[in-house]
Amino acid sequence: MPYPFEYTVVNKSEEKLFRDKLPQVSSSIPELFRTMSIAYRSIEQRNIYGKYGGLRRDNGFETSLNLVWVAMLNDHVIGIDAEISTYVDVLRAICLKWYQFGNSLDACLFFGYYFYLFNSQSKFIVRDQIKDLKFLIDNANRTTQDPATLSLIKPSYSGAWYQTEQGIGDKLTNIFIKNGDLSKVGLPLPGYQITFSETYQYDLRAPHFISEEQIEKPIVQDGKVIISCPKCRQRCRGAKFEHIEMTCPKCSQKWTQKI
Repeated sequence: MPYPFEYTVVNKSEEKLFRDKLPQVSSSIPELFRTMSIAYRSIEQRNIYGKYGGLRRDNGFETSLNLVWVAMLNDHVIGIDAEISTYVDVLRAICLKWYQFGNSLDACLFFGYYFYLFNSQSKFIVRDQIKDLKFLIDNANRTTQDPATLSLIKPSYSGAWYQTEQGIGDKLTNIFIKNGDLSKVGLPLPGYQITFSETYQYDLRAPHFISEEQIEKPIVQDGKVIISCPKCRQRCRGAKFEHIEMTCPKCSQKWTQKI
C-alpha cells in the first residue's frame, strides 16, 4: 500500500527556486536525508507483535538534524524563538518538498517514525538542540518575507478540519487521519496529536497536532447535514451522504468531506 504522500506531484522547476532561495538548507538537507534513510532501514524489522522491533541506529542523524536547524535559521525561514512545534512543522514542509524533487522515501518514513510516532521524545531532543544554538547565531529572529521563499514552505493542509466516527479529515485536501492514529490531549491546548501509531501510514502532508477549536463536528438533522464553509465560515446545509460535495452559497468555495 502506498503512503498517502507518496505520489504527490511537484513542478521540477521548483527545485532550482528551492536551491536559490534556501542555499544553506539545500546544502545540509542531503546529509539529513542520507542519515534518515540509513536509520529507517535499521528499524524496518518487526517484532513478534508486528511492531517496529529493529535496533535504531541513526548514524549521525541527530548531528545532521542540528546542522539543518542552523541552515534554516541562516536562511531565515524560522526565528530562534519560535515554538518547537513550529521548527518541526517547517522541517516537515522542507522534507516533503525535498522528497518531491526525487529523493528518498525511506528518509521521509524515518521522519514520520521519529517526529510523529515518538513526538514527545523528539521534541525533547530538538528543544535541547535549539537551546544550544541561541548562543551561536546572530540575527536569528529575522525571518524572510519573500513570497517565493514562503511558498516553498507553506502548509500542505488547510486547517479546516472535520470529525467523523472514523477519524479527522481536512475539508480542502484529501488528508484523513484515522482514530487509531490520533492521541487526544488536554493540556496545554486541547486537541489531537497525530501519531500514526496504529497504521504506520505516515502522511507528511499532515501537521503533528490539530487543536480542538479547528475541528468541526457536522450537525445531522432529518437527513440533512449542517457544516461550515472552510473559507468564510458560512453555515451551509446539504443532503446527508457518506461522502458529500459542498459549494458555499455565500463565497462559492467548493469542498468535500466524509460524514
